[in-house]
Formats: sequence, structure tokens, C-alpha cells
Amino acid sequence: ICADVFVRPVDTLPDKGTLGLIPEMGMHVGGLAGVTAIVYSQLGGKSGFVGRLGTDSFGDFLLARLEQEGVTTENVHRDPSHNSSATVALIDSAGERTFLHHLGTNAEVCESDLNLDYIAQAKVFHWGGPGITPKLAGPVMGRVFKGLQERGVQTAMDTCYDGTGTWGPLIEDCLPYLDIAMTSLEEAIFYTGQPDAPSIAAYFIEHGASRVLVKLGEKGLLVREGDTTLQLDAHNVAVVDTTGAGDAACAGFLYGCIHGWDLEQSGRMANAIGALTVTQMGGSEAIENFEAAQNFMETQACQIQ
Repeated sequence: ICADVFVRPVDTLPDKGTLGLIPEMGMHVGGLAGVTAIVYSQLGGKSGFVGRLGTDSFGDFLLARLEQEGVTTENVHRDPSHNSSATVALIDSAGERTFLHHLGTNAEVCESDLNLDYIAQAKVFHWGGPGITPKLAGPVMGRVFKGLQERGVQTAMDTCYDGTGTWGPLIEDCLPYLDIAMTSLEEAIFYTGQPDAPSIAAYFIEHGASRVLVKLGEKGLLVREGDTTLQLDAHNVAVVDTTGAGDAACAGFLYGCIHGWDLEQSGRMANAIGALTVTQMGGSEAIENFEAAQNFMETQACQIQ
């Protein structure tokens, strides 16, 4: 989870030492797990966030937003020795984003922060994501996932960009114990070594996942379960900001998985949530409730291949 400070539109940077004026700036909740937890709650599900925040103003903002959206925060640790994670997102006129990111407390989250007795009450434990929680990557999350599966909890993961260039070794220990794999095409090429979305989905299925979501940006998404693969074209919407759309789509996919929906319906909800998210600034501002999301999913055309 992180505080996202948005600046829009930024098509060029001012010269060094000068001042540039911009018409829009704001702060929203970002981060793979944070956005997913909030959107899942907005859909009517019950979610809790486990992690660390600093005792700074960013941490106060993030904690308040989680609680405002109904996300349980009893296992959020406040860390006075590190600042909360934050990102400055420069968004151009076409909606393309460039980020400046401070890892902050996300980099300090470790195995001892994970209250397994609390987490074992959940139906799904979702890890987002390996590239920005380095003390959980590798053998640590392998142990955690294995232990949770033994206690009847499904495991899910959404990958993120790995600035260290490590990629595959961050997730290889958890793959045998991963139930629901979610990833973007650009990142997954590096994590899996596979060249395209069908091959990426096959990679995760072969390593033990029961369902896979591959996010394809403006081309929609691909989902797979067993031998069934479906590609859903993106909805035709006016794009304002793509930040957090993939994280929100994960919440839609998890909602379907947890509520017993089939692969197509789960994929359609993920696709709809992602489309709604890009119509507003921020990753969790566009979702009103389950009924509105379902209505969009049912009434807006989406070609399925």
C-alpha cells in the first residue's frame, strides 16, 4: 500500500530551476494489496489489510482511507522508524504514467508481521506484490503459502515490476502453493520467461495454480482455468487515468473466485472493474458498489474469444 500523489497532465518537465503550473493534483490510495482490499470491500466483500505503515502523515491518510472503506486494519503495524510508502505519479495527456516511488514501510514488512491465526480466518490470502515487499519474497512466502494452504486458505498473488531485476526467484518458492495467479503481461514475461499471455497462463497452471488472470492493458485480459482459456477485449471507455486499474481488476477476479463464479463471469467482473477504474483518477475511486459494477458488466459490450 502506498500514498499516490497524482500530477496531471505532465507532457514535459519544466527546465531545471524553473516553475511549471499544472491544473490537477491529488492524493489517493495506491499499491497492489491496498487497492485490491478497498475495491473488494466496495463490492460488498469483507477484507482486511496486513502490513506496515509509518507514523507519518502519509500513514495516517492511508489508515484512515482503509477504515473509511470498511477494510479491517487491526493487523496494520505502525512503524515509527520508517516513512510510509509513497509514489509521485506523473500522468500525461494520454493517461500514460511515469512513477517516482519510495519503498518505505513496504520494504520492511516481514514474516513476523503476518499473524497467521488472523489470516487463517480468511478464504483467500492475497500477496501484492513480490517486487515491493522484498522481505517476504523467496522462501518466506513459500513457507507462508504452504502453511496457509494446510489450514484451508486459498492463496493469491499479483506480481509487480521488480526494480532489482531479480524477477523469477522472488516467486519460485511460492508457486507450488499458489492457487490464483494474477499478473500483467509486461511483468510476467520477465517473471516466467514466457513470450505471450497464453504461454504465461500455461506456465502458472503447470506450476500448480488453479486460475490465472493475465492483464493486457488496453487489450483487455486473458483468464485460464484448467484447459479453458478465454480472452476478453477491453471495454470502450474514456480513459482518464490507468493507475491502479490492474489492482482493482484483481479485486473483481477474486470476488468471482471467492463467490463460486465460473471462469467467464469472474473474468468479466475483473474486466468491468478495470474499465470503470480508468474513467476516474485513482485506483479505488470509480467503484460505487456491487450493483453498479454488475450493471456495467452486464450492459456494456465485451467480446470474449
